[in-house]
Amino acid sequence: ILPPVPYLQTADAEIYYNDDSRSGPVIVLMHGAAGNSDCWIQQLPVFQDAGFRVIIYDLRGFGRTRSAPGQDASGSMAADLHDLAQGLGLPRFSLVAQAYGGFGALEFAVDEPESLDALVVSTSFGGLTDPEYTALRSRHVPADLNSRPVEERELGATYRATNPEGVRKFLEMEAGSYRGDGSRQSLRQPMTLERVATIRVPTLIIAADEDLYAPPPVMRA
Repeated sequence: ILPPVPYLQTADAEIYYNDDSRSGPVIVLMHGAAGNSDCWIQQLPVFQDAGFRVIIYDLRGFGRTRSAPGQDASGSMAADLHDLAQGLGLPRFSLVAQAYGGFGALEFAVDEPESLDALVVSTSFGGLTDPEYTALRSRHVPADLNSRPVEERELGATYRATNPEGVRKFLEMEAGSYRGDGSRQSLRQPMTLERVATIRVPTLIIAADEDLYAPPPVMRA
């Protein structure tokens, strides 16, 4: 008999999560728009071996998280993370997010810094809307990016060439992971450089030279 799938009940969603419930400092991992929380399968044992309690979960509209009808895009990622942290009774934790998940992670760090020990944002332009930032990003991101195959958009050329099995597993995870109607949760407020500048949580920003959505000059800005 399979154990019951763990869900956190909110007002309009059941958020799927996996908590290894170990003792030790807590890390929460937020996935991007490609795939779901299964994307962290290679990171989990590394963090666990280092003594961390690791929590992964599926964002609203993705994977095993279930929303009430028409509610896949309601609320915000930061609000759902707040509910998850409260529901699990988490102490201060480190938040690690990539790509689309980084949008919500930045907002959570702005709004609830008292909940965090540290923030890591990897390969995410953060949903920033400042005109000068948007113009900078447009100079570095291919104009046809969104029309390219998902594996070309999301996986580096070197990885695709050297790890065909990894590409296969990625495509398997990605297929059918997003179940929404094309819309996704928005931020509580537009994210701006001014808002980011208020973050006082120790923060690490990670860029990757083959990332097409948020290449190093964009991440540096």
